[in-house]
Amino acid sequence: MRPLAIFLVGALIVFGLLAAVIVLSRPTERLFVVVDGSFPMRSVWNQVPGALAELEDQDYAEYALATEKRLVHSWQPSLVLRAPAPYAPCDLAGIDTYAEAAEADARVLITTPASCPTDGLIDWQVIDLSP
Repeated sequence: MRPLAIFLVGALIVFGLLAAVIVLSRPTERLFVVVDGSFPMRSVWNQVPGALAELEDQDYAEYALATEKRLVHSWQPSLVLRAPAPYAPCDLAGIDTYAEAAEADARVLITTPASCPTDGLIDWQVIDLSP
């Protein structure tokens, strides 16, 4: 009986270590999120936290967050929007200039169809919030 108990304990330790190695060696995905902070977003601003929560529902990911006007935070394990209410016209010209945009595995823009034209954004996932 004792050899069986030793074997079972050894097997549990080996499989536990194997599982830990697999989990810890999985690459972290980097997601760069830009929230449109322009006038047209006022009507859908209350939907932005829900859209961020849906994006944040991923394992093994870290996030950088910006508005089209400024960087809100660099890489961290959650999205924390510390931006004022929407103001000024939309200008997406500089959203590719952030270092986080180049480092990201995926880039996401949260906007509304009435805001900026997004045709020029290549390799961006665009989330359109409707009023």
